[in-house]
Amino acid sequence: MKGVCWSSSPLLVLLPLLLCLVGSGTADKTDDFPALAEAYAPYLRFDSKEGQGDLCFPHDPQDFYATRQAGDWSRQCNHDYASVEGGKTPTYWHAMTCGYHLHIAYWNFYGYNADCDCCSGERDAWWEFVVVKIRDWKVKPHMHEVMFGQKQGWYTRIPGHYETFNQTHPVAYVGKSQHGTYHDDGGTGTCCYYEDFRNPGGADQHMVTWANLTELKQVDGEEWMSDSNTDWWHGLESPMFREDWDLCGLMGCTGASLQVCGTCGCHKSDIGDDPF
Repeated sequence: MKGVCWSSSPLLVLLPLLLCLVGSGTADKTDDFPALAEAYAPYLRFDSKEGQGDLCFPHDPQDFYATRQAGDWSRQCNHDYASVEGGKTPTYWHAMTCGYHLHIAYWNFYGYNADCDCCSGERDAWWEFVVVKIRDWKVKPHMHEVMFGQKQGWYTRIPGHYETFNQTHPVAYVGKSQHGTYHDDGGTGTCCYYEDFRNPGGADQHMVTWANLTELKQVDGEEWMSDSNTDWWHGLESPMFREDWDLCGLMGCTGASLQVCGTCGCHKSDIGDDPF
């Protein structure tokens, strides 16, 4: 009979019953993802000088994309702190179930990165991310590992080794020039991996990302999301077309385990380069 799990042998009753239960399991409740994305979205803290001169706050990528499509290739730098403080600038997210856990990536776009020293590091268009692991998300969801992305690399911290805002929102400090995300403030102001200034000071400029979250979708999303042309982003791939789009395949860090000037994310990773 269709839909019935059956075994003709009494000795084999248990196995088909188990298979029946497994086969009848429900799919992931993707309608829960937006609420979880909001609950665990990061709290961004900016350097006190952000917004001055060539130093830019997060930018709306749809506006940037439309500007470039219209033939305007001028510098696009968001100096308006009110646009991030007031929730006008979006943060983008996507989620994937990885075993018993849920990984949620949060992306912010910047129209311009300034020089990180006297004469290097400048570029138009930049993406940076934070990834949060929600353990046992179907039964007892709780935030655990948090991955901080910077300069095409990243590292991972465990609870107690990063700050939180209102318990569930990881705090990410944003580099002043290159806009990488870090678990702490500081920096000496050079182009080395951990040395971009990120000192909020008394200005306390911040972004409550959950005030304006938009899901990344290749279908039925914003116009730029389905366009794989890297020209609009000055040679960069947008998040949907990057190798790290597969959140279940992420490793805990990239680069050297000793602190050097180049990529050395593994130096501050609590889980090394083990799977995230």
